Amino acid sequence: MKINLAIIGAGRIGHVHAEAINKNINANLIYIYDTNNSVANKFASKFNCKIADINSIKNDKNIDAVVICSPTNTHIDLIKNFSRAKKAIFCEKPIDLNIKKVKRCLTVIEKNNTDFMIGFNRRFDPHFLTLKKSIEEGKIGDIEILILTSRDPGLPPVQYLENSGGLFKDMTIHDFDMAAFLLGELPTEIYSTASVLVDQKLKKY
Repeated sequence: MKINLAIIGAGRIGHVHAEAINKNINANLIYIYDTNNSVANKFASKFNCKIADINSIKNDKNIDAVVICSPTNTHIDLIKNFSRAKKAIFCEKPIDLNIKKVKRCLTVIEKNNTDFMIGFNRRFDPHFLTLKKSIEEGKIGDIEILILTSRDPGLPPVQYLENSGGLFKDMTIHDFDMAAFLLGELPTEIYSTASVLVDQKLKKY
């Protein structure tokens, strides 16, 4: 039986997920929702799906799961809505920038017994999996220091910084997740520092 899906957000990552869904013989992309009608129309035409609003997706009993690819500041409300509608949810990270809001959101997910997953795709990367296995088997020895380095090829647009939390909150979350995943434990203390060395207009973010 095929899984019927809807995508929320027709931006870059929405396209990535749509292409993956269309390549999967066990999945059907049924709906796209985006606040920009022009963008949604182009997306629907490209991926042969229908445009729908949030309520229509929530109320369609044929929709098994949703893929949330919208800006970070929209995630909480969408997760709660689709959880209460008994849809399985895949959400791009992070859930939110406020930990108290995240915890309240997780309570809704647990209450509704929602199948829920955050887009920590690096956990499935074969290189990271090989490293994790080597650590677990003791091939590397006792881990004293773990250094993770991440870079983007260019400066992000200001609109992205305003809505997502920027490089440190939107992408570095992968590094925190991988540290916990590889070592099998959560941090007891976190220290951070940052500098703007290229474009000073980004300093406020």
